[in-house]
This record gives sequence, structure tokens and C-alpha cells, in this order.
Amino acid sequence: MVKLSAVVCVQNQEAQLSDCLRKLSFCDEIVVVADRCTDRSQEIARRYGAIVIDGIFPLESHRRMAGVEASSSEWVLEVEPEDRIDAALAWEIRAVLQMRRAGDWYELPIDNYIGESLVRNGWTGVLSARREPRLYKRGLKSWDAGRVRTPVAMAGQSGGALTGAIRRLLGRDVGSLMERLNRFTALRAEDVVDTGRTAGLAMSLGQGIGELARSYLVQGGWREGRLGLMAGLLSGMSPLIVHLRARDVADGRRLAAEQAIETTQPATLRRVAGLSGR
Repeated sequence: MVKLSAVVCVQNQEAQLSDCLRKLSFCDEIVVVADRCTDRSQEIARRYGAIVIDGIFPLESHRRMAGVEASSSEWVLEVEPEDRIDAALAWEIRAVLQMRRAGDWYELPIDNYIGESLVRNGWTGVLSARREPRLYKRGLKSWDAGRVRTPVAMAGQSGGALTGAIRRLLGRDVGSLMERLNRFTALRAEDVVDTGRTAGLAMSLGQGIGELARSYLVQGGWREGRLGLMAGLLSGMSPLIVHLRARDVADGRRLAAEQAIETTQPATLRRVAGLSGR
């Protein structure tokens, strides 16, 4: 029997966590990484028998590697709190592992739902994705440094994509998509300032037009009606919002640094004056 560990990274998402973990009973082990959680996420995870890693993980790579390193199985299944692994996909995952096919890692398709509506097309990675490498042998996946949706690298041989899809619940309505965009742009703005690779306004506008075209035209968002249009518009807005928020982050950090200097200078001057008076 090939052992499988599910790894779930959570940040104050208790409302989604219980349903997510209930669908993972087919796994041999569940590891929940609770990143700065102040809600009942840890309590819910332990109720389902999960191993809980509680701590502060500023970067996505920190969270995910902590979960993988805490797992004890040969294979890892990465799951988000908003993901649901239905019975058919669970059976397929187990069958693939038991048949010991040649692949070292597999992509899982993702069915994105807004409310009760399945939105198949128009996803560019800003709000969600259409498929991701989620099933892999330990030690074969690595993440770039960053806070959100960072690029990944896979070692070993790809086994292709499974047939069944993760059911991802993005929220009740369009407002949930906007909340998701707000979180994404806030974290991406921090990453931009950290790296110093800040795009200018004109470039950000150009990138936004490209994202809109890719979402609505290339990825087929036009097939999804108003929800596809909304996904395209939000994807197109993201580079400009990141640019503006990065400016705010940089200004905030600069002001904090100046205030820190002003706070320490008087104490330093008093010490120097005291030494001079001796």
C-alpha cells in the first residue's frame, strides 16, 4: 500500500476547513500548517486527526515546505482550504498510486465554482488556475520565494494530468472574487517591493490589457457570460492595483524607517553629550 499525506495550509479559514478535511479521509495522513491563525483552525484540524504545524510563515514556500517536511508518506497531495476532493477523484488518486505508473508527479484539473456556477474558462492564475501539479513524491517540488501564488519547479518525470478535478469553491458571488483579488494584490505588492522590480505605470497598464485579453479571449472567458467577463476584468486590473499598492507599501516602509531613526537619534545624542561632559 503506497502511503499518501495530504498537506493543507490555512490562514484563518475555519469556515472552509472542516468540509475540506472531511473529504480527505482517503489519505493515510493529514498535515495542517496553521499560519498565524487566530481562529479555530487548529482545533478543527485536530478534530480530524491532523498533524498541526502552528507558526509564522511569511512566505508561501515556508508554509508548504513545513507541511511537506512534517509528512511521513512517500506521496504528497496538496490541498487548499477551499478545495474539495470528491469520491471519484479520491478513487482515481489511489488507483494511480497503487498501479505504480511511471510518473513522479501529476497535475490535477481544477473546477472553479462561484456560488453554484461552474466557471471553466477565463482563469489566468491571478484568481485561480485551471490545473496545478498537486500530487507528487516528497522532495520533487520547490517554490520560488514569495507570499502568494509563486512559481514552482518540479523534478522527476511528469505523469500528465488526472481525469477527475478538484472542486474549488471561490466564494458565494462576484464580491468573493473581489475579496480574493484584494488579498492577492496586497501580498503581491509586498513581494514587488521586496524584490525591487517595480513596474512603471505605463508598463502596468500594458500588463493589465494583456491579462484581460488572455483571460477573456485566449482562456475563453467569453464563454462564461458575466462571470467570465468579471474574471477577465479583475485579472486585467491586478497589475495596476499591484503597482499602486506597491507604491503605498514602499512609502509606508520609508516613513517607518524615518520614524525609527528619529526615535533613536535623541537617545544617541544624549549618550554622546553625557560622554562629552565627563
